[in-house]
Amino acid sequence: MIEELIFRYFEGKASTKELTTLSEWLDQSRRNKLVFATLKKVNMEIEANATHNYSAIEKSYNRFIEHINAHESLKALEKKLSIKSTRKNIIRIAAIIVLILSLATGAFFIGHGFQFSSEESFYEIEVPYGGRSNLFLPDGSTVWLNAGSKLRYNRQFGTKDRQVFLEGEAFFDVKKNNQRFIVHTSDLDIHVLGTTFNVKSYPDEDRIETTLIEGTIRIERESEGKPVFLKPKEKLTYQKSTRQTAIQKTQEEAQKAKSEYDGEVPEKAKPRIQIFENVNTEESISWKEGDLLFNKEPLESLVKKLSRKYDIRFEFVDEELKNYSYSGTLRDFPLEQVLKALELTSPIKYSIEGKIVRLSYNNRFKTLTTKNK
Repeated sequence: MIEELIFRYFEGKASTKELTTLSEWLDQSRRNKLVFATLKKVNMEIEANATHNYSAIEKSYNRFIEHINAHESLKALEKKLSIKSTRKNIIRIAAIIVLILSLATGAFFIGHGFQFSSEESFYEIEVPYGGRSNLFLPDGSTVWLNAGSKLRYNRQFGTKDRQVFLEGEAFFDVKKNNQRFIVHTSDLDIHVLGTTFNVKSYPDEDRIETTLIEGTIRIERESEGKPVFLKPKEKLTYQKSTRQTAIQKTQEEAQKAKSEYDGEVPEKAKPRIQIFENVNTEESISWKEGDLLFNKEPLESLVKKLSRKYDIRFEFVDEELKNYSYSGTLRDFPLEQVLKALELTSPIKYSIEGKIVRLSYNNRFKTLTTKNK
């Protein structure tokens, strides 16, 4: 079985001929690469947990068994295997069973790669456009990674400290213990203990966003000594490009600052940090379920999310459409259904050519909506 060959490779026991066979198998399809990445993730989790103590391996084992017990189809597959092996191998086989089901339903491991650098001793999980991924860290914390995101952490994670490095968007449910958990982004460091929160920090976007669901987080920037604290249902936004530092607690105060300039705030005068209270946290975390919730969001920003979600590229035929704002919910439907929903509620027309969606202005939109009324 190919799984046996893969595990021989992980253990460093694969022959030259077996390595050639494995390489040819990986080149056959994207699906094969997904299988390999998932099994590699499982193997690394086992090895990482083994560096701590046996109870950590036991926890890893129990997590997989709980997932199996939650699905009747998984239990049936497990019985057919007639497993007679060590618990380490049971974890591996359990992962294969979960993988078989997930490839059929698209509900568990959704398109991610796992890489390891022996020089830096870091694990790196990368989620391509069009995917999402759920993973467990060695300390029991859970992380959801959105499309186009990378998460990196040290192989010794949890022995001395708990630090991860994020590019993109992630939802964290941090297991509480005596070690502080730190999320490093390009410009901000987020310090937590036992906390649930969302972080969005894509390299191609000027704004970093952090939304706190439960607990307390402290946000720091190396060049600025004073930390910022968030409470539940608060959202911090940080502008990477501006130089001025300011904190605004509410949307009303932001509007007041804008009025001082009689309209648009000059770029150099825009606040670097804003904190909004009583936010709808579902807007920040709905992506975990594949949905998109938004409130007065410009189309230019919305299509960036759609690009990552569907692994597609958008082009604006009419630039004026970029500032058209949307409010509502886009469910986890196929791309064409989502585009049709946007077409019905806004003045856009779309055309699809390969992996490019072109958006143009629909001059008949007002006429059509007036007649429908």
